[in-house]
Amino acid sequence: MSDALDIQPNHNSQQMGNVPTKDAPAKSKDSLAEGETLPVKEKAAYGLGSFCNQFGEAGINSLATPVYNISLGLSPAIIGIVMGAMRFWDAVSDPIMGTISDNWKGKNGRRRPFILIGALLMAFSFPLLWFASPSWADSAKTIYFVCACIFFFTTYTIFSVPFRALGTELTADYKERTAVSIYSAYMNKFFQIGVVWILPLSQMDFFGDPVTGIRAVTGACSVLILIAGFSVYKYTQERYYKVAKKQEKVNLFKSFKEFSKDRCFITLHSLGLGLLCSTALLGALGLYVNLFYVWGGDLKAGYKYAAIGGNITQFLGFFFLWALKRYWMNIEKKKILTVCVLFGLSGSAAKWFLFTPENPYLTLIIPIFFAPAYTGLWAIFMSMLADYTDYDEHKNGNRREGIFGAVSGWVMKAGASLSIALSGILLTMTNFDKDLGGTQTESTFLAMRLLFIILPAACFILTYIMIQIYPLTKEKMTEIRNELEIRRGKV
Repeated sequence: MSDALDIQPNHNSQQMGNVPTKDAPAKSKDSLAEGETLPVKEKAAYGLGSFCNQFGEAGINSLATPVYNISLGLSPAIIGIVMGAMRFWDAVSDPIMGTISDNWKGKNGRRRPFILIGALLMAFSFPLLWFASPSWADSAKTIYFVCACIFFFTTYTIFSVPFRALGTELTADYKERTAVSIYSAYMNKFFQIGVVWILPLSQMDFFGDPVTGIRAVTGACSVLILIAGFSVYKYTQERYYKVAKKQEKVNLFKSFKEFSKDRCFITLHSLGLGLLCSTALLGALGLYVNLFYVWGGDLKAGYKYAAIGGNITQFLGFFFLWALKRYWMNIEKKKILTVCVLFGLSGSAAKWFLFTPENPYLTLIIPIFFAPAYTGLWAIFMSMLADYTDYDEHKNGNRREGIFGAVSGWVMKAGASLSIALSGILLTMTNFDKDLGGTQTESTFLAMRLLFIILPAACFILTYIMIQIYPLTKEKMTEIRNELEIRRGKV
């Protein structure tokens, strides 16, 4: 093996709980032989759990600024700061939840009980985020937003950390992990098709006002959260649970230290952050460029065509996923991500010409560029995270998907939220004034457009560099898996 990977077998693995093949448990109904595929029902159930996960990420990220700024009148800079501050809360709650999940010995597994509890609490806390009143003072709105966010993100942590860990434990097969990610990506597409309509639906005259509308629509979303969470609990299996039960307790601080020093972990997450931040930076900046520059402050038209553009992106993503599953499953994951990045860079440049008030419908062309980039993030990057857990077990001797998922998830959420916070702060620095609507100054619009293009492009460039130096290829992962199965048997 390459010295750069530092994956020499841990010769103390038996003391750490990993037993030789001859002591491995016999294959059960939950086990999978090499080359077997997961039942479609199980992959679909896990994929459906992405609905819960996305409400905690894209759901709140896409709603916070327009609801609290446009509908409730709070400064976008304050909103961005609050969202960024939540990552400090995640820095505490996520690793704690990961440690609890990794060391849990309950008869129903390490992950599934918390997934169910977390989904129930999320269904209650998500609508509460939007119950601030426009008549309150800014200080009261800020305090409410902070408290509601702390409550919601705590419930989201209870669900998301075990959920991400479970995704790495469903199968040990390199290709089948991509298949699991593809099912999750399909469900993410359905979610994205729906989430972009939350704001347009909340603007309907039926509700009387947008604030009442957002409360009603997000209340209906809670039903989806419940269905998705229960499906994951009911129809998935934890195939590494028997291995994990025999190991010593996982130490949070030791694990965090090891992850933070591991070059492979840093490279992988720099890659993911580049992709994710390129998307997150489109949030407030992209929405406001569309609403106020392209559509001249016509909120209903702007929201409507932003939603249509989002739907086109997701439908094109379905085609990309189909092609990935049908033709590209055997292609090295790094090569597929490289193609996605090139699409993203091309789309970044095209935005200067396609976001124009002279012909606002040209914005509907932009999904041709970004659908592959966004789809690649979910379908390939999530599969690479599952590969890393085998590398980590090979290097350190323990299965600790919970802590890995917590640290990994925090890194990604922190990057996304800081990007959103940055976009809100930068929006304020352009001298944008919501009361001016579509009559902002030329210098304001120019600054907004340049930031909208340059910042995501820089993120894509970072991603491209990280892809080229990432060491866990298909060949390396096959070697790692073979050595693990010699050490502690198949799962």
